[in-house]
Amino acid sequence: MDGSIQYPRLRWLVLVTVVIGYIALSINMIGFAPLLPEIAKDLKIDMGTATNLMTASAFYASVALIIGGFLCDRLGIMFVVILSLMGTALSTTLIPWLGTSYKAVLWIRTVQGAAGGVLFCVMSPICAIWFPQRQRGLASGLMGGAVSVGSAIGVLAAPALFLALKSWQQMAAWLSVFSWIGLVLALVTVFSPKPRLPSQVEAGGAPDKTAFKRALASPITWIGIFVTFFIAWCLQATYNLTPSYLAADKPMGVGFGPMMSGKLMMAVMIAGIIGPVIAGLLQDKVFRGNPKPVMLIGFILCIFVYATVFPFVYTHLFLLVVSLILVGAGIQFVYPAIVVYVSAAYPIHTVGKMLGLWMGLGMFGGAAGLFAGGFALARFGNYNVSIMLIALAALFGFILALFLAKPKQLEAISKV
Repeated sequence: MDGSIQYPRLRWLVLVTVVIGYIALSINMIGFAPLLPEIAKDLKIDMGTATNLMTASAFYASVALIIGGFLCDRLGIMFVVILSLMGTALSTTLIPWLGTSYKAVLWIRTVQGAAGGVLFCVMSPICAIWFPQRQRGLASGLMGGAVSVGSAIGVLAAPALFLALKSWQQMAAWLSVFSWIGLVLALVTVFSPKPRLPSQVEAGGAPDKTAFKRALASPITWIGIFVTFFIAWCLQATYNLTPSYLAADKPMGVGFGPMMSGKLMMAVMIAGIIGPVIAGLLQDKVFRGNPKPVMLIGFILCIFVYATVFPFVYTHLFLLVVSLILVGAGIQFVYPAIVVYVSAAYPIHTVGKMLGLWMGLGMFGGAAGLFAGGFALARFGNYNVSIMLIALAALFGFILALFLAKPKQLEAISKV
């Protein structure tokens, strides 16, 4: 059916704008992490307090995801994109002037986190409104890959800029460049001639409140939220616990040390960049737009994290790197699949709200994963159980995903 419908070329500018936005927000979110000791020293705070600068942005991103979904459905995609990019661009640029006290920096991190959360909720609406079904996998994959690209740039560029500028505040301000570029492109998109989209023809009918209530009443919605919960567990625990596991001395970890651990984790990050694009192409070309098989494959790949606790694997560098690549790719298979699933499963004018709920509530799985992993480490004195819990979270996510109906089977919800 998509072949007979003409989607405007402007959709690619919309996609490029949001991709740059995700790169910018990820850079700003992660750029503080490598320099927390320097920031703590400059602000005269301890490292525990400095860690709150990361926690605050993550927490408010979760809250903003839910709020942003409602804003997106009511005020439109580009309103949310401009609001998000303007918030992160202005707050980050002002850090050299405002970043002299802990409270001020904490407020800036709150704005950055909220701006990121608001932008993340536009993924499904962009797929549903701007792209035909056969291209939604590619679109979601590029958006998901952009998040990983931004994280990698932030981790590598922030220390380099700090060494060159001798100021973490100046470093942060320079990292806002991508936000300004994205904001300019968003304004260009807004002032471009407005095409009539095929999805706009289908968007009329029952009131939004009725459609949203129907979606909330569907078991699929709550299954999906728990699916997102478990992939968030895998994401946060993998990115936060695995580096320590690889670096820590035996018997707590495997004893590679911080430098080698960082190099090994690059395999996860590279897989996180390439994985979403591969997942999108598989979805579009092999599974004919159906995101469920990609979601299931992603959870299976995440289970390979458990292989890293076996001596036969971690003593053979090739096997260890392959395991880490599979896990990194698996996590980023699932997220774009969730985005496309939501875009196909709900009425267009509720897609933003539903993605916000799935992602916003699901992100608490990341906190649960870190808490459980930390508790297991304290209880058993090594990371083996913590890593096993990541694999179990992936297994639970896989089982729940089996109960997700194909989007075509959700017509009772999607009729408007």
